[in-house]
Amino acid sequence: MDDRYRVEVGEFEGALDLLLHLVRTREIEIRELPLAEITGEYLEMLRFLEEIDLEPASEFLEVAASLVRLKAQALLPSPSVATDAEALVAEEEALLEQLVEHQLTRMAARDLRAREAKVAAVWFRGEPDPGGVAAERTEVVEADLFSLVVAFRDLLSDLESPSLFSISADQYPVAERVEVLRTRLRDGEPVPFDELFASGDPRGKLIATLLALLELIRSGEARAFQEAVVGKIVIFPGKMLEQPQ
Repeated sequence: MDDRYRVEVGEFEGALDLLLHLVRTREIEIRELPLAEITGEYLEMLRFLEEIDLEPASEFLEVAASLVRLKAQALLPSPSVATDAEALVAEEEALLEQLVEHQLTRMAARDLRAREAKVAAVWFRGEPDPGGVAAERTEVVEADLFSLVVAFRDLLSDLESPSLFSISADQYPVAERVEVLRTRLRDGEPVPFDELFASGDPRGKLIATLLALLELIRSGEARAFQEAVVGKIVIFPGKMLEQPQ
């Protein structure tokens, strides 16, 4: 793959963002979830990121090591050496505290971009009722990297056959896919995420399309919004959501 388009996950989200994503999908308070329970999902996500040419930073591996230690401790029939058990409890509490603080920071940042979410919500729920009152039943949030990756993983399982796994993304330059998506968004209309990926396209082309989308999001030419936490994702042209000067 062209190194110019090899994407590092840390350019978009960090290890705590992945933990937050996994917690949010369970619809549970952070402090109520034993972190050991999401170890398998965390490791699976890291494996998939590498498989589709997204590079997790070292911090992801550090958090993964902590989760594996917590998981191992949770599987023991009785507490191991007391000092080790106490150290792991302290490690989990410290990680949870970081996670809570990070969530607060993300919420504050999200509030600053509330206008864009409101614009996206109008598109999700359609035009206001004739009486001029739009139902506020649809919660719309900006989709994070991991929401996009999970949606892509689900889409892959629906679109491709096992024989396509051997086809490399190198055969489909990301730069070319960037131009295709740029043209697709040029008319100013939002596009459902799954419509960017054609049924029957080989795996390499699908991966290149995802990386191209991330490049456009990174440059601000595209924004991704999602219905609630695990709902439909729609890609918006960046200019469509720009605030007037």
